[in-house]
Amino acid sequence: MQHHTKLFLDRETLIDLARRTALPWLRDAVLDWAVILAALALVHVFSNPLTWLLALLIIGNRQHALAILGHDGTHFTLSHDRRLNDLLTNLFAFWPIGLTVSGYRALHFRHHKHAGTEDDPELGHKRSRSPQWDLPANPSRILKYAALDIVGGSLPDYLIILRYSKPDKRSEYLPLLCFHAVAIALLALSGLWWAGLLWYAGLVTTFMMSFRLRLWLEHQGTPGTHRLHLNFWQAPLLAPHNSWMHWEHHAWPTIPYHRLAELRKFDTERPVWTLGELLQWFRHADQMFSGQVVGVTASAHRTAEDMATSATVSA
Repeated sequence: MQHHTKLFLDRETLIDLARRTALPWLRDAVLDWAVILAALALVHVFSNPLTWLLALLIIGNRQHALAILGHDGTHFTLSHDRRLNDLLTNLFAFWPIGLTVSGYRALHFRHHKHAGTEDDPELGHKRSRSPQWDLPANPSRILKYAALDIVGGSLPDYLIILRYSKPDKRSEYLPLLCFHAVAIALLALSGLWWAGLLWYAGLVTTFMMSFRLRLWLEHQGTPGTHRLHLNFWQAPLLAPHNSWMHWEHHAWPTIPYHRLAELRKFDTERPVWTLGELLQWFRHADQMFSGQVVGVTASAHRTAEDMATSATVSA
Protein backbone atom coordinates (compact mmCIF):
# COMPACT_ATOMS: atom_id res chain seq x y z
CA MET A 1 0.00 0.00 0.00
CA GLN A 2 1.18 3.52 -0.73
CA HIS A 3 0.52 6.97 0.73
CA HIS A 4 0.18 9.96 -1.58
CA THR A 5 3.70 11.36 -1.17
CA LYS A 6 4.30 13.20 -4.42
CA LEU A 7 7.33 12.67 -6.55
CA PHE A 8 9.15 15.78 -7.68
CA LEU A 9 8.33 17.16 -11.12
CA ASP A 10 9.91 20.27 -12.53
CA ARG A 11 7.55 22.98 -13.75
CA GLU A 12 8.13 22.36 -17.45
CA THR A 13 7.47 18.62 -17.13
CA LEU A 14 4.32 19.20 -15.11
CA ILE A 15 2.99 21.73 -17.62
CA ASP A 16 3.69 19.31 -20.47
CA LEU A 17 2.03 16.33 -18.77
CA ALA A 18 -1.00 18.33 -17.61
CA ARG A 19 -1.77 20.01 -20.94
CA ARG A 20 -5.41 19.61 -21.90
CA THR A 21 -6.60 17.91 -25.06
CA ALA A 22 -9.88 16.24 -25.94
CA LEU A 23 -8.71 14.12 -28.87
CA PRO A 24 -7.48 11.00 -26.98
CA TRP A 25 -10.57 11.17 -24.77
CA LEU A 26 -12.92 11.41 -27.76
CA ARG A 27 -11.09 8.57 -29.53
CA ASP A 28 -11.53 6.28 -26.53
CA ALA A 29 -15.16 7.34 -26.07
CA VAL A 30 -15.88 6.45 -29.71
CA LEU A 31 -14.16 3.07 -29.27
CA ASP A 32 -16.19 2.32 -26.11
CA TRP A 33 -19.42 3.19 -27.89
CA ALA A 34 -18.37 1.08 -30.89
CA VAL A 35 -17.92 -1.94 -28.63
CA ILE A 36 -21.35 -1.31 -27.10
CA LEU A 37 -22.94 -1.09 -30.56
CA ALA A 38 -21.17 -4.30 -31.60
CA ALA A 39 -22.62 -6.08 -28.57
CA LEU A 40 -26.10 -4.85 -29.49
CA ALA A 41 -25.58 -5.95 -33.09
CA LEU A 42 -24.64 -9.42 -31.84
CA VAL A 43 -27.99 -9.69 -30.04
CA HIS A 44 -29.83 -8.32 -33.09
CA VAL A 45 -28.34 -10.95 -35.39
CA PHE A 46 -28.13 -13.91 -32.99
CA SER A 47 -30.78 -13.39 -30.33
CA ASN A 48 -30.60 -16.11 -27.68
CA PRO A 49 -30.01 -16.23 -23.91
CA LEU A 50 -26.25 -16.69 -24.35
CA THR A 51 -25.81 -13.63 -26.58
CA TRP A 52 -28.04 -11.57 -24.29
CA LEU A 53 -25.86 -12.49 -21.30
CA LEU A 54 -22.66 -11.85 -23.25
CA ALA A 55 -23.98 -8.48 -24.44
CA LEU A 56 -24.98 -7.56 -20.88
CA LEU A 57 -21.46 -8.30 -19.66
CA ILE A 58 -19.87 -6.29 -22.48
CA ILE A 59 -22.24 -3.33 -22.15
CA GLY A 60 -21.78 -3.07 -18.38
CA ASN A 61 -18.02 -3.25 -18.78
CA ARG A 62 -18.02 -0.44 -21.34
CA GLN A 63 -20.50 1.62 -19.31
CA HIS A 64 -17.88 1.43 -16.60
CA ALA A 65 -15.22 2.52 -19.11
CA LEU A 66 -17.39 5.53 -20.01
CA ALA A 67 -17.68 6.35 -16.30
CA ILE A 68 -13.86 6.36 -16.11
CA LEU A 69 -13.75 8.82 -19.02
CA GLY A 70 -16.36 10.89 -17.23
CA HIS A 71 -14.15 10.86 -14.16
CA ASP A 72 -11.29 12.30 -16.21
CA GLY A 73 -13.53 15.04 -17.57
CA THR A 74 -14.47 15.82 -13.98
CA HIS A 75 -10.87 17.02 -13.51
CA PHE A 76 -11.16 19.48 -16.44
CA THR A 77 -8.63 17.55 -18.54
CA LEU A 78 -10.42 17.91 -21.89
CA SER A 79 -10.44 21.64 -22.52
CA HIS A 80 -9.67 25.01 -20.94
CA ASP A 81 -13.22 25.94 -21.94
CA ARG A 82 -15.09 24.53 -18.94
CA ARG A 83 -18.46 24.58 -20.67
CA LEU A 84 -17.08 22.55 -23.58
CA ASN A 85 -15.26 20.22 -21.18
CA ASP A 86 -18.45 19.54 -19.24
CA LEU A 87 -20.67 19.24 -22.32
CA LEU A 88 -18.44 16.55 -23.84
CA THR A 89 -18.20 14.74 -20.50
CA ASN A 90 -21.95 14.77 -19.99
CA LEU A 91 -22.96 13.92 -23.55
CA PHE A 92 -20.59 11.02 -24.21
CA ALA A 93 -19.99 9.65 -20.71
CA PHE A 94 -22.15 10.76 -17.79
CA TRP A 95 -25.66 11.44 -19.08
CA PRO A 96 -25.96 7.94 -20.62
CA ILE A 97 -25.24 6.32 -17.24
CA GLY A 98 -27.56 8.64 -15.30
CA LEU A 99 -25.04 11.12 -13.86
CA THR A 100 -24.09 14.77 -14.32
CA VAL A 101 -20.57 16.11 -14.30
CA SER A 102 -21.29 18.77 -11.67
CA GLY A 103 -22.85 16.25 -9.30
CA TYR A 104 -20.08 13.73 -9.70
CA ARG A 105 -17.44 16.46 -9.44
CA ALA A 106 -18.71 17.56 -6.02
CA LEU A 107 -18.69 13.95 -4.82
CA HIS A 108 -15.33 13.08 -6.32
CA PHE A 109 -13.53 16.19 -5.12
CA ARG A 110 -14.67 15.36 -1.58
CA HIS A 111 -13.08 11.97 -2.06
CA HIS A 112 -9.78 13.55 -3.14
CA LYS A 113 -9.85 16.03 -0.28
CA HIS A 114 -10.77 13.52 2.45
CA ALA A 115 -9.44 10.22 1.05
CA GLY A 116 -9.07 7.62 3.79
CA THR A 117 -10.81 9.68 6.48
CA GLU A 118 -14.27 9.56 8.04
CA ASP A 119 -15.35 12.27 5.59
CA ASP A 120 -14.39 10.21 2.53
CA PRO A 121 -17.67 9.46 0.68
CA GLU A 122 -16.21 6.21 -0.64
CA LEU A 123 -15.77 4.91 2.91
CA GLY A 124 -19.29 6.09 3.71
CA HIS A 125 -20.58 4.04 0.79
CA LYS A 126 -18.66 0.98 1.95
CA ARG A 127 -19.94 1.36 5.53
CA SER A 128 -23.50 1.45 4.25
CA ARG A 129 -22.94 -1.86 2.44
CA SER A 130 -21.28 -3.80 5.27
CA PRO A 131 -20.07 -6.57 5.37
CA GLN A 132 -19.30 -6.58 1.65
CA TRP A 133 -16.00 -4.73 2.08
CA ASP A 134 -14.72 -6.48 5.21
CA LEU A 135 -11.12 -7.68 5.34
CA PRO A 136 -9.55 -10.17 5.22
CA ALA A 137 -11.20 -11.32 2.01
CA ASN A 138 -10.34 -14.15 -0.33
CA PRO A 139 -11.05 -13.98 -4.09
CA SER A 140 -14.03 -16.32 -3.80
CA ARG A 141 -15.86 -13.90 -1.48
CA ILE A 142 -15.08 -10.95 -3.74
CA LEU A 143 -16.38 -12.90 -6.75
CA LYS A 144 -19.47 -14.02 -4.82
CA TYR A 145 -20.62 -10.42 -4.46
CA ALA A 146 -19.69 -9.74 -8.09
CA ALA A 147 -21.90 -12.64 -9.15
CA LEU A 148 -24.77 -11.26 -7.06
CA ASP A 149 -24.36 -7.97 -8.92
CA ILE A 150 -25.31 -9.72 -12.17
CA VAL A 151 -28.74 -10.55 -10.73
CA GLY A 152 -29.32 -7.05 -9.36
CA GLY A 153 -27.68 -7.28 -5.96
CA SER A 154 -25.98 -3.92 -6.49
CA LEU A 155 -29.13 -1.93 -7.30
CA PRO A 156 -28.83 -0.23 -3.86
CA ASP A 157 -25.23 0.73 -4.73
CA TYR A 158 -26.34 2.38 -7.96
CA LEU A 159 -29.02 4.32 -6.09
CA ILE A 160 -26.41 5.38 -3.51
CA ILE A 161 -24.21 6.74 -6.30
CA LEU A 162 -27.14 8.70 -7.74
CA ARG A 163 -27.97 10.09 -4.30
CA TYR A 164 -24.36 11.05 -3.56
CA SER A 165 -23.95 12.64 -7.01
CA LYS A 166 -26.74 15.20 -7.02
CA PRO A 167 -25.99 18.06 -9.46
CA ASP A 168 -25.34 21.60 -8.29
CA LYS A 169 -28.73 22.80 -9.51
CA ARG A 170 -32.02 21.00 -9.98
CA SER A 171 -32.21 22.52 -13.44
CA GLU A 172 -29.34 20.23 -14.47
CA TYR A 173 -31.72 17.29 -14.22
CA LEU A 174 -33.60 18.67 -17.25
CA PRO A 175 -30.96 17.94 -19.95
CA LEU A 176 -30.26 14.58 -18.27
CA LEU A 177 -33.95 13.61 -18.41
CA CYS A 178 -34.30 14.96 -21.95
CA PHE A 179 -31.32 12.88 -23.06
CA HIS A 180 -32.94 9.68 -21.78
CA ALA A 181 -36.43 10.61 -22.99
CA VAL A 182 -35.13 11.20 -26.53
CA ALA A 183 -33.05 8.01 -26.46
CA ILE A 184 -35.97 5.89 -25.24
CA ALA A 185 -38.34 7.43 -27.81
CA LEU A 186 -35.93 6.82 -30.69
CA LEU A 187 -35.34 3.22 -29.64
CA ALA A 188 -39.06 2.57 -29.25
CA LEU A 189 -39.97 4.14 -32.59
CA SER A 190 -37.27 2.16 -34.39
CA GLY A 191 -38.31 -1.13 -32.80
CA LEU A 192 -35.07 -1.36 -30.83
CA TRP A 193 -36.71 -1.19 -27.40
CA TRP A 194 -34.73 -4.29 -26.41
CA ALA A 195 -31.49 -2.28 -26.77
CA GLY A 196 -32.77 0.15 -24.15
CA LEU A 197 -33.69 -2.78 -21.94
CA LEU A 198 -30.13 -4.12 -22.18
CA TRP A 199 -28.69 -0.67 -21.48
CA TYR A 200 -30.68 0.01 -18.31
CA ALA A 201 -30.33 -3.58 -17.11
CA GLY A 202 -26.58 -3.20 -17.52
CA LEU A 203 -26.50 -0.10 -15.33
CA VAL A 204 -27.87 -1.92 -12.29
CA THR A 205 -26.05 -5.23 -12.87
CA THR A 206 -22.82 -5.59 -14.83
CA PHE A 207 -21.88 -1.90 -14.67
CA MET A 208 -22.00 -2.06 -10.90
CA MET A 209 -20.11 -5.35 -10.94
CA SER A 210 -17.31 -3.66 -12.89
CA PHE A 211 -17.45 -0.68 -10.54
CA ARG A 212 -17.16 -2.99 -7.51
CA LEU A 213 -14.16 -4.90 -8.84
CA ARG A 214 -12.27 -1.69 -9.62
CA LEU A 215 -12.87 -0.29 -6.12
CA TRP A 216 -11.05 -3.28 -4.65
CA LEU A 217 -7.93 -2.21 -6.57
CA GLU A 218 -7.70 1.39 -5.40
CA HIS A 219 -7.98 2.22 -1.67
CA GLN A 220 -9.32 -0.93 -0.07
CA GLY A 221 -7.64 -1.54 3.29
CA THR A 222 -5.13 1.31 3.04
CA PRO A 223 -5.04 4.97 4.15
CA GLY A 224 -3.48 5.79 0.78
CA THR A 225 -3.70 4.16 -2.63
CA HIS A 226 -2.48 0.81 -3.90
CA ARG A 227 0.18 1.16 -6.61
CA LEU A 228 -0.52 -1.58 -9.15
CA HIS A 229 0.49 -2.99 -12.47
CA LEU A 230 -2.20 -4.81 -14.47
CA ASN A 231 -1.37 -6.86 -17.55
CA PHE A 232 -2.81 -6.57 -21.05
CA TRP A 233 -6.12 -8.30 -20.28
CA GLN A 234 -6.60 -7.28 -16.64
CA ALA A 235 -6.44 -3.55 -17.36
CA PRO A 236 -9.29 -3.24 -19.92
CA LEU A 237 -11.53 -5.63 -17.97
CA LEU A 238 -10.97 -4.35 -14.43
CA ALA A 239 -9.64 -0.79 -14.66
CA PRO A 240 -9.93 0.68 -18.17
CA HIS A 241 -8.34 3.86 -19.47
CA ASN A 242 -5.35 3.64 -17.13
CA SER A 243 -7.54 3.87 -14.03
CA TRP A 244 -5.35 1.15 -12.50
CA MET A 245 -2.66 3.86 -12.18
CA HIS A 246 -4.74 5.29 -9.36
CA TRP A 247 -1.75 6.11 -7.17
CA GLU A 248 -0.42 8.43 -9.87
CA HIS A 249 -3.87 9.96 -10.34
CA HIS A 250 -4.19 10.87 -6.67
CA ALA A 251 -0.67 12.28 -6.64
CA TRP A 252 -1.30 14.44 -9.75
CA PRO A 253 -5.07 14.60 -10.46
CA THR A 254 -4.74 17.29 -13.16
CA ILE A 255 -2.75 14.98 -15.47
CA PRO A 256 -5.00 13.24 -18.04
CA TYR A 257 -5.35 9.47 -17.86
CA HIS A 258 -3.57 8.94 -21.18
CA ARG A 259 -0.34 10.40 -19.76
CA LEU A 260 -0.28 8.50 -16.46
CA ALA A 261 2.01 5.84 -17.92
CA GLU A 262 4.47 8.55 -18.87
CA LEU A 263 4.17 10.02 -15.37
CA ARG A 264 4.89 6.63 -13.79
CA LYS A 265 8.30 6.54 -15.49
CA PHE A 266 9.46 9.38 -13.23
CA ASP A 267 9.10 7.23 -10.10
CA THR A 268 10.83 3.85 -10.26
CA GLU A 269 11.54 3.55 -6.53
CA ARG A 270 8.10 3.03 -4.98
CA PRO A 271 7.04 -0.63 -5.15
CA VAL A 272 4.37 -1.72 -7.61
CA TRP A 273 2.16 -4.72 -6.86
CA THR A 274 0.67 -7.18 -9.31
CA LEU A 275 -2.98 -8.16 -9.07
CA GLY A 276 -1.97 -11.51 -7.62
CA GLU A 277 0.09 -9.85 -4.90
CA LEU A 278 -2.78 -7.52 -3.99
CA LEU A 279 -5.24 -10.42 -3.77
CA GLN A 280 -2.79 -12.28 -1.56
CA TRP A 281 -2.57 -9.21 0.69
CA PHE A 282 -6.37 -9.07 0.94
CA ARG A 283 -6.40 -12.74 1.93
CA HIS A 284 -4.03 -12.19 4.87
CA ALA A 285 -4.94 -8.62 5.87
CA ASP A 286 -5.74 -7.71 9.46
CA GLN A 287 -9.41 -7.62 10.40
CA MET A 288 -11.06 -4.49 9.10
CA PHE A 289 -14.75 -3.73 8.78
CA SER A 290 -16.37 -2.20 5.73
CA GLY A 291 -15.61 1.52 5.48
CA GLN A 292 -13.31 1.48 8.49
CA VAL A 293 -10.73 4.25 8.57
CA VAL A 294 -7.28 2.70 8.65
CA GLY A 295 -5.74 3.44 12.04
CA VAL A 296 -9.06 3.18 13.89
CA THR A 297 -9.25 -0.11 15.73
CA ALA A 298 -11.74 -2.64 14.44
CA SER A 299 -13.49 -2.93 17.81
CA ALA A 300 -13.87 0.84 18.14
CA HIS A 301 -15.17 1.10 14.58
CA ARG A 302 -17.74 -1.63 15.07
CA THR A 303 -18.85 -0.10 18.37
CA ALA A 304 -19.39 3.26 16.69
CA GLU A 305 -21.24 1.54 13.86
CA ASP A 306 -23.50 -0.34 16.28
CA MET A 307 -24.24 2.87 18.20
CA ALA A 308 -25.21 4.62 14.96
CA THR A 309 -27.43 1.70 13.99
CA SER A 310 -29.10 1.69 17.41
CA ALA A 311 -29.73 5.43 17.19
CA THR A 312 -31.31 4.98 13.76
CA VAL A 313 -33.57 2.18 15.01
CA SER A 314 -34.58 4.22 18.08
CA ALA A 315 -35.41 7.20 15.89
